[in-house]
Amino acid sequence: MTSTQEHLHQLLEYASARKATDIHLTLIHDHLDIQFRIQEQMIPLIQDLWDQSIFEYLKYIAGMDLTNPFLPQSGQFTWTIQGKTIFCRFSTIRNQDLQTGVIRILNTHVNMTIDELTTKKAHRDFLKQLIHARKGLVIACGPTNSGKTTTLHAILHAISQNSGHKVVSLEDPIEIEDPLYLQLQINEEIGFTYEKGIEELLRHDPDVILIGETRNAYTAKMVVRAALTGSLAFTTLHASNALEAIERLYDLGITKYELKNTLTMLIGQRLYQASPNKKEIVYEILSGKDLNYAIEHQAYPEDFCTLSDEILEAIAQHRIHDPQAQYDVQDLQRGDRGIAVIDG
Repeated sequence: MTSTQEHLHQLLEYASARKATDIHLTLIHDHLDIQFRIQEQMIPLIQDLWDQSIFEYLKYIAGMDLTNPFLPQSGQFTWTIQGKTIFCRFSTIRNQDLQTGVIRILNTHVNMTIDELTTKKAHRDFLKQLIHARKGLVIACGPTNSGKTTTLHAILHAISQNSGHKVVSLEDPIEIEDPLYLQLQINEEIGFTYEKGIEELLRHDPDVILIGETRNAYTAKMVVRAALTGSLAFTTLHASNALEAIERLYDLGITKYELKNTLTMLIGQRLYQASPNKKEIVYEILSGKDLNYAIEHQAYPEDFCTLSDEILEAIAQHRIHDPQAQYDVQDLQRGDRGIAVIDG
């Protein structure tokens, strides 16, 4: 191992030990500033060990085009720490004198069961209902690092254990490995894009599919198409809560008719620290009559327990101990009054 490799190993090992989800690098001339994102907070790292060489090495192992240094780029690489392989994304932006880079550290080994996701029994029971579902569309929504992928993989794991159904996922990247079902990794360099992958998936007639993320109108249409043709489809969507997810789906070209005929459950969620060694996901779950009301009126039903309500309950019951929770409640309450009606 070269000195640069050793320095990168030390950086990734230290970040993993601190449970950082991202490492932010800022290179001005030859000076490198480093910050860790830990539980939604940016923590500066005072150091004189890492320099420009590690920045350039990251570009190399992430497979970037080193002949175009001013082009925004992203790539990926794996690294082994204490016998475990971690998957990392690296992206860079550069102007004349400044380069910024972000390493996203993805956990590819923690596969939680539904019972481990949350201590609230009612929500565990809701999620377990999906083990026996045969068709429809289930969407988990929330910001980055809210546990969306963890939730859906826990459900798929349970489905694979309890049925003989053909389960296939299409992901970029595969964040949680599970030997019980087929997982396909997007590889745009060889032309295996989300668009190509979805088309191939549907030709193989799976019973259950996971599209890792609905990123654009095409993906949204194909996920709905899968649900309409009889599959049980799962996906994630970047939205603040379940209500905002409906607005996002309309923005992506999904009609009210399509939502009413496919959507089975909308899951809004946040991930919090419950104890030093345990995390808890707090959910809001729209299904059945509540979901139909939300689709029709673009508002929560009057007595519905929103995500902000659920977070406050979790705080009061001492299920979570995370200062970020109160900030999330304030942000969410501004949107709980509903959104403008969009003609679907």
